[in-house]
Amino acid sequence: MFSLLRQRQADLVERMDAEDADPNQLEQTYADFYVLNRLISQWNRVYTKYIRPQAEETQRQGRVFTIIDVGCGGGDIAFFLYNWLKKDGINAHITGVDIDDRAIAWAKANRIMLADSEQINQHISTGLFFECVSTTDLLRRNRRVDLVINNHVLHHIHLEKINHFLNECAALGTRVICNDLERSSLAYTLFSVCFPLRYRSSFIYEDGRISLKKSFRKDELKALSPTGWKVQKLFPFRLLLTHEATS
Repeated sequence: MFSLLRQRQADLVERMDAEDADPNQLEQTYADFYVLNRLISQWNRVYTKYIRPQAEETQRQGRVFTIIDVGCGGGDIAFFLYNWLKKDGINAHITGVDIDDRAIAWAKANRIMLADSEQINQHISTGLFFECVSTTDLLRRNRRVDLVINNHVLHHIHLEKINHFLNECAALGTRVICNDLERSSLAYTLFSVCFPLRYRSSFIYEDGRISLKKSFRKDELKALSPTGWKVQKLFPFRLLLTHEATS
């Protein structure tokens, strides 16, 4: 149960990423993320401190606040944000994107139907949408939004591709917020010992332990990030990597 996790184990692969992953377990994993991320991801704090103020300023300018959630998985974070913004009276257009068509199919079936979509002008609608597409493809379409987010994505990316990924995110959004795990022996031990049994019918227990082994520490992520990006710790056991356009 205990591991020092001194070295990042970047070559490990989560079971849910396998092409032959059991479809029932995979769907249960997407469903379980809804509760898990609500408990541990701290997006409610990120929303209050960073996202809502930006969204309110956008609303004051008479614009719809636009977000792309990159690597959205089952769409739970996009769904949380859409509903928090709606509750605060802010018009938002959120698109969850993922290159795994299994995730997008599940999100469309289980998340998009829960959000209202309405046309507020001839240019853009409010609502929650999902699409199987890469950041590279979005840039080819000249897509540009107010905010790009991702959750638990960075530790999945090969080291030599992280700079390219972050540069694409910065080209897509005025602000970028990457929220990921911080590699920690204590976090790994607590997760291993205390994690609820109900989640062990999905990939979350095994993949969560793998993710903690693959995740970064603050100094590692700072060294990997392009100029202009900021890394900060978020209690407990999380890292925020952020970027904001200078003009």
